[in-house]
Amino acid sequence: MDHDQRRIRRFIISNKKSKKIYLWVILGLVGIYLLVALVFTFITLPNTYINGNNVSYASKESALDQVSDDFTFTISGRNDKELTINSKDIDYDARIPENASIDQNPLAWPVYLAKGKEDQLDFDVSISYDKDKLKAIVEDSALFSNVTNPVDAKLIYEDGEFKIVKEVLGDELDYGRLKEAILKSIYKGHEDITLTDDFYKAPSLLADSEQMNELLEDGKRIEDLSISFNFNGFDIKLEGEDLVEMLDQKDGKFELNYDLVQEFMKEVADKTNTYGKDRRFMATGIGEIVVNPGVYGFILDEELTTDEVYKLFNQRKSGDIEPIYQRYAYERTEDGTDIGDTYIEVDLSRQYLWFYKDGDLIIESNFVSGISQAGWQTNVGVGSILDKVANTTLRGIDFSGGDYETPVDYWMPIGWDGEGFHDAPWRGNSFGGNIYNTNGSHGCINLPPSVARVIFENAEIHTPVIVYESSTNLSPAMMY
Repeated sequence: MDHDQRRIRRFIISNKKSKKIYLWVILGLVGIYLLVALVFTFITLPNTYINGNNVSYASKESALDQVSDDFTFTISGRNDKELTINSKDIDYDARIPENASIDQNPLAWPVYLAKGKEDQLDFDVSISYDKDKLKAIVEDSALFSNVTNPVDAKLIYEDGEFKIVKEVLGDELDYGRLKEAILKSIYKGHEDITLTDDFYKAPSLLADSEQMNELLEDGKRIEDLSISFNFNGFDIKLEGEDLVEMLDQKDGKFELNYDLVQEFMKEVADKTNTYGKDRRFMATGIGEIVVNPGVYGFILDEELTTDEVYKLFNQRKSGDIEPIYQRYAYERTEDGTDIGDTYIEVDLSRQYLWFYKDGDLIIESNFVSGISQAGWQTNVGVGSILDKVANTTLRGIDFSGGDYETPVDYWMPIGWDGEGFHDAPWRGNSFGGNIYNTNGSHGCINLPPSVARVIFENAEIHTPVIVYESSTNLSPAMMY
């Protein structure tokens, strides 16, 4: 046998041995496969779940029994709060139908082992538990103790500027949502529950929200606002903290609280109104006296002036507001009072008047006032020139109760009592002294015609008229 023949013979013998080895390996694998398949005829395949419970590799009989086994699951929430629920504590009981069975193909075990397939088996299990006990366990747990409620992000005004205060998430649970998760764990899976943000009641306004950023931008516009009121003698402004305290937040912007602005305006009116107040007055030749209120003075129109505040604020503009008045006086002086250097001074005791304009004495004169008997005296107080009428007729009731009509060239009412200045040519040159005691007027101040003309031509509407008694006490106060 030559060399080539020997080599071919050895190859054939070697090849036969290799085939035998491969065959034994295949037969061994098939045997293992069938043996494992045989085992899985008695136990459940990998990735087998019954009603959510993992029963892999359990005997098929015990797997069904596991549905009613005792269990615990833990609920974990914010601030390290936890609750563990034990099925025994809620009298849990589960019964699976007697005819229930687990039907699986044991030959498919490699597919299950490789996690290429799983069996989610659902049986109509009859589950019962004590609802009251469960509710008590949950509500008495740490999850519902020392609860911090959620708080919206907000703006605060501090050190002259607005700042965002971050929201508080808190740990107040949505009980309904938590209950759903607990029941799901009881009925299916018995899995632990990690409480995500969705389980908690959340603030409605967050620090990084668009709404909060818009509100901050609006606050920045308001920070530098200054609304001033042009009251001579008063420094009144609405700005800074005083303004901020009147703000409400709405729809991502600030708006003025109308009631608070009205309250502020009432305080301004109380401070600046002069109508209805006694006045200190420097009487000619006498010095300081106190005069009754009368019908003269400023009364702020609070509502209309408030509207002016809103106009500026809504435009986010600083500016000066001219007060709007219900009643006007002639002027407001540097010290906030309403009698300056222009006025008519009437002393009923001396039966004498002085007319000053811009500090200059325009004219002075005797006069005759109301007769000094009840019902006819000239009233004291601060009036003003309410009107000026030339060539008119005065009408009224005389001392005997009859009607009178008196034509005059100059008529200037000074109050609401029907009293005023007018010329009285019928008196000739008889003015002043004690004439009024026995031959006084019906309450008006009778003037020499030339004096009446000067006052008529030089006194403007609203010119204050200060009527007082320096040494007598006969006259009632002027109505106001």
